[in-house]
Amino acid sequence: MFDIDGGLADLSVFTHLLTVDDSAGSRRQAWQRFFDQVGHATVVEPGRDVVEAVAGLGFVVVYSTTRPVSCAVQTRLWLGENGFPPGRALLCRSRGDVRAAVDVKAGHCRAVGRWLSALVDDESEAVDALRSTGVLAHCFDALSGLGVRELRGTLSAGSRDPLSGRGGRRPRGHGHRGVHHRSRGTVAQGAD
Repeated sequence: MFDIDGGLADLSVFTHLLTVDDSAGSRRQAWQRFFDQVGHATVVEPGRDVVEAVAGLGFVVVYSTTRPVSCAVQTRLWLGENGFPPGRALLCRSRGDVRAAVDVKAGHCRAVGRWLSALVDDESEAVDALRSTGVLAHCFDALSGLGVRELRGTLSAGSRDPLSGRGGRRPRGHGHRGVHHRSRGTVAQGAD
């Protein structure tokens, strides 16, 4: 599962749109203006290289974003227009979901379930937080320099973390059958 913003898409030239006064209506409008620009994001080339390499190894690609579900169509178009491998799903923030980004990502991991090999993100704090819950998570930077064999081993369940050398198995009972997890993420669109 690949996080989009920061790892694959760069929207930093549009952050000025988020500067507003303190009223709730103005903040909502500012975020809407910002999200209207998702189709104009710049591609983060090393991130795209990682996604292509992972897809080439036969892993199923899933995209995760904390963008609202209203951005799903525009995000899916952007991914396709910029040559990203088609993903099995695009998971977005549900309408009205105001949780922290890392909590949304954790919900996406629960939605994918047992077959999740790893989540790849650009924020080391999110990676650390997800790892503390048992999710095998990696930073784009850590994966971008790996060879094919190392990449495959790193993304396989129970692989070793290339940065610390620690094993990456999930804690017992985490993500196994019979353990019900309620997720609040939204699967926006899938391809079979």
